[in-house]
Amino acid sequence: MTLWKWLLFLAMFPRLSQKAEQSKDLNFEEKFSVLQTECKAFFARLNIEYVCIHPEHVPHHEAIYFVSNHQGTFDPVLLMACAPKPHSFISKVENLKLPIVGKWGRLIEFITFQRDDFDQNVSMLRQATRFLKEGKSLLVFPEGTRSKGSTLLPFKEGALLPAYLARVSVIPVTQMYAYHLDHAQKLTKTLKVIYGEKIDYESFKSMSYLEFSQQLKTIIQKNMDVYA
Repeated sequence: MTLWKWLLFLAMFPRLSQKAEQSKDLNFEEKFSVLQTECKAFFARLNIEYVCIHPEHVPHHEAIYFVSNHQGTFDPVLLMACAPKPHSFISKVENLKLPIVGKWGRLIEFITFQRDDFDQNVSMLRQATRFLKEGKSLLVFPEGTRSKGSTLLPFKEGALLPAYLARVSVIPVTQMYAYHLDHAQKLTKTLKVIYGEKIDYESFKSMSYLEFSQQLKTIIQKNMDVYA
C-alpha cells in the first residue's frame, strides 16, 4: 500500500478499539459480524478491490476447517471480509501482543501456538479440536509463515491434525495477490479469495497427514493457476 493508505489504515485503530470494547458481551457470531463489517470497510475506505469466488461451496450448517495459503500481513483482514461464515484462526501467540489485533483476537477466540513449545502446542491442538466440536469453524495457514509472493511454501502436515481429531470437513482456500498489500506501491491487481469444494472427513480420514496436505496444496496451486 502507498504511504497515504497506510496512514488511513492507522487512523482506523481508535474506531477498531472502540468497537472491540462495545462487542465484549456479544456471542461469537455477533463479534465476528462486527469485525467483518470493519474489515470490509477497510477495503472500501482504501479503495482496494477484492473478489470472493465460490462462497457457495461453504455450508452454513456445520463446522469447517479452512486451510489457506498465507501471502501477506493483511491476509486475515481479507479472509474475514470474504468469509461466508464466522470462523476464528490458528495463530502464533505473538499476534495477541499486537495492538488491536490482540484485542480482537481474544474476542473471536484465536487458537494460539508457540513455536518450539511442545506442551503449549499440544494444548493448541486440544483447544482447536474442542472449538471445532462445538460447531465453530477455524482457519489455519499450513505454510506457517507468509510466503510474501505467489509461490507456495511447504505445508506443515501437522496443521491438519485438528480436522482429523474433530472429524470435520475441510475446505481449501486460495488467496491471490494479497502480498501486494505489503508493498509501498499502488495496487494494480484485484485481490482474490477462492473457496474450493468441501472435502468430507470420510474422504480423507484414511489418508496420512502428509498425503492430505499435498492434496490440499495441489488444489490451492491449481486455483492460483486457473484464476491468475
